[in-house]
Amino acid sequence: MIDEESADELHLTGGDLVYNALRSRIVSGELPPKTVLRAQALAEEFGTSRTPVREALRRLAETGLVEYVPNRGATVIGFTPEQIVETYFVRAALESRAAGLATGRLNDEDLVRLSDLIEEMDGLVNSDDAADLRRLGELNERFHRTILVASGNSQLVTVVESVTQAPLMIRGLRQYGASFRARSNHQHRDILTALQTRDALWAEVAMRSHVLAARNAAMTAVDASVFES
Repeated sequence: MIDEESADELHLTGGDLVYNALRSRIVSGELPPKTVLRAQALAEEFGTSRTPVREALRRLAETGLVEYVPNRGATVIGFTPEQIVETYFVRAALESRAAGLATGRLNDEDLVRLSDLIEEMDGLVNSDDAADLRRLGELNERFHRTILVASGNSQLVTVVESVTQAPLMIRGLRQYGASFRARSNHQHRDILTALQTRDALWAEVAMRSHVLAARNAAMTAVDASVFES
């Protein structure tokens, strides 16, 4: 079922909620490459009509996450290890710019929300439980998206979503280990401090360093054959 509390909080449409839920599952690796997504089955799962599901599948196709054929459903697209790693270079440039723009736009409520996300992630970084790691991935994505949306640049949001295709798989999070996850969340704190002090340059540098650190971990995971195309 669609999370009604999230819908009320974020004022999202049914199509938005289905899209966000499916996108999260794809980028986390819960829905691996070649998984077939059927509109009717998804409509039943989310407790909605097929219209918002079809809307969500079309959007996923536009961002390059699925191949969508009307009346047939969609298939999750796979990526090569090289494609996965290269997306981090693009993300570093785009998300650092977003962080710089967001420094003058995030309000106190936004900053508290980011702090709360960091605290919740702190409680999960040492876990190897699949559900915890999936939740950690969702919180991480929410942290980055909050900053991205706060940039106020809708085109930037769209472009980042289109390049953040590489799955941050649960297997990858296990491969990185608790020490990497802890360092990553510490980097979140650095980004938050920069945003709180309204230092755009610091925010850009902190975000770029954070994304590139994740790239290095992804390269290690690729070398260990963690990712599959």
